[in-house]
Amino acid sequence: MLVLSRRPDEKIVLPTVPAVIKVISSQAGLVRLGIEAPSHVPILREELTRGERGLPLSAGSSPPPDGSVPGLRHFVRNRLNNLTLGLTLLRMHLTDNDPLVRKTLDGIEEELQALRRQVASSAEEEPDTEELAVQETA
Repeated sequence: MLVLSRRPDEKIVLPTVPAVIKVISSQAGLVRLGIEAPSHVPILREELTRGERGLPLSAGSSPPPDGSVPGLRHFVRNRLNNLTLGLTLLRMHLTDNDPLVRKTLDGIEEELQALRRQVASSAEEEPDTEELAVQETA
């Protein structure tokens, strides 16, 4: 384990992830950190990894009852995040795995990223109902 001392506003750079960790503030017994990373890099608090079956506690969420497009988009994004977190945890547990396992995990990750991009692009193409209401009243 690498142990570093940092003062508020100082950063730690993880160039291969890529991510930047910045000390926001520190008090007796408490440090606030800011983490900048690409959207495909999952960032977990340790306690989320201790949920049932190793998945985040929100993994059993259900789709919105009203069936709204924004609500469904939010639901799908949450489920994609849960899958990405689960895959990351699996990769952590299999750090010394054989090349076939790594290749399979890489393929799953590529499929998740493709699905995430598809959801994001469909969200950009389709305006929310709130945006439509604003446009209609203008």
